[in-house]
Formats: sequence, structure tokens, C-alpha cells
Amino acid sequence: MASAKDGLRALGQLIRQRRGAAGLTQDQLGKRAGIVGKYVSEIERGTRDVPFSTLHAIVEDGLGHRLDIRFGTPSDGRTAKLAPPLPRSVEGIARAIAALPAERRAAVLVLVRALLRVAR
Repeated sequence: MASAKDGLRALGQLIRQRRGAAGLTQDQLGKRAGIVGKYVSEIERGTRDVPFSTLHAIVEDGLGHRLDIRFGTPSDGRTAKLAPPLPRSVEGIARAIAALPAERRAAVLVLVRALLRVAR
């Protein structure tokens, strides 16, 4: 079983690989993510714990990737019944609708619901 330190090191290596592939320095990534380059260095070496908000900023704001977290099957063999992830196109539309002002969002949702009734 992997330890928390092993997980931090693996996460740090992944961030370092993605940063390198993007052609960014630690300082550049830090500026994009709203943190300092020294903190990026510590994360990449696996010596600092990473709050979710910081991880989200590094991945999405800094690297321009979508943060996608998945969990493995529990050791007791149970499986959780989760809905599959939304296709990116559907997720993009949902985010666009969610960003609308409340009145406009309500009007769009009325139309979407009507279209879904017709499609069934």
C-alpha cells in the first residue's frame, strides 16, 4: 500500500512532467497558478502537502488542463455506483448555462427540458 509521501512524490513528478511538456519554468507556473515558484519546487519534490485549491490552480490555471480525480476500487471489493463522467461537450454546455444570470439560466433550462421531452 502506498504511503501519503509516495502519493505526494508521484503527484509532484506528474506536475513536473506536465510543466516541462508545457515549456514552463517553476516561476512561470507559479505565477499562472497564483503561488510562488519555490512552492512549485517543493510540490514537485513531494516535500509539501498540496491543498485541493492549490492543486486545482496548478492544473487548470497554471497548466491549462482539466483536473480529473478518480478513485480505485475499495480493498474490500465493494464497488460504488457512480454516474459516468459527462462528455466534455456536455460539460461545457452545462458550465455555460451555469454561468448565465439566474433569469436567463431559468429560461434556457425551460427550453432544454422541453427539448429533452421531445427527444424521448
